[in-house]
Amino acid sequence: MQQIVWITGGNDGIGLATAQVLLERGLFVLISGRNITKLKAAVATLKHRTAKTAIDWILCDMADHNSIREAVKVFQDCYDQLDILINNAGIFSSELALSKEGIEMQFATNYLGHFLLTDLLLPHLSLSPTSRIVNVASIAHYKGEIDYDNLRGEKGREHYDGMKAYAQSKLANVLFTRELARRYPDISSNCLHPGVVRTRIVDKGANCFYIMLWMLYKPFMRPTHCGARSSVYLALSPEVNGVKGRYFDQNQACRKPSPLACDEAAARKLWKWSEEAVKIT
Repeated sequence: MQQIVWITGGNDGIGLATAQVLLERGLFVLISGRNITKLKAAVATLKHRTAKTAIDWILCDMADHNSIREAVKVFQDCYDQLDILINNAGIFSSELALSKEGIEMQFATNYLGHFLLTDLLLPHLSLSPTSRIVNVASIAHYKGEIDYDNLRGEKGREHYDGMKAYAQSKLANVLFTRELARRYPDISSNCLHPGVVRTRIVDKGANCFYIMLWMLYKPFMRPTHCGARSSVYLALSPEVNGVKGRYFDQNQACRKPSPLACDEAAARKLWKWSEEAVKIT
């Protein structure tokens, strides 16, 4: 039976490159994003590049809980099981913004939306004997801390630090991965740092200063097809069979995450906070 993979943020950057490789490897690929036009264009591009047709799209805004729930309903109407979930979508912002649910936007998009999506898809993943969850984190998590007093922007715009917020969201990705592996040991759940990749993540939500630095550094960054390697490895490699709760680098090597990311009590606390935030009972 053909394996089904869902890739969030699959219409651009690392997600698009990951989708192309998995499509070429014979999987049925679902890509999701928040813009219908871009999703349709990405599907057309991937069909043209690979001469494969086993691909479709689902509209899903990772910062909008209602959108995530609707996307899962669409999936349920069409498919019975899911083999691989790649939580890839991510943003960077230099200015404070809040999601519809009032959560700091980077935390909402990079982590909390994926927490909700994963929870809703667990019944489908459990039907696959070889299910895997891949969370795209970042080396930035080493600088991260979870500030529960500011996840809704309580400290105001004047105290907002975009890089600090990004690191916080990526630390949450690693903590989530480890707690997911503890709670659901039958699913191979791992996370990764893709490397510093030549994407448009900074172009979309940063101020001129960050954009200028990003543009200057872009020629020295990894291309998107290289950034996809660890995601593909964790999704398909037999070497990862039975491996769970681990953090991998851009060279597909298992690395020790930050001390905060290894704190089991912190992982449980984040899980509990997240359940309350997305209203899971």
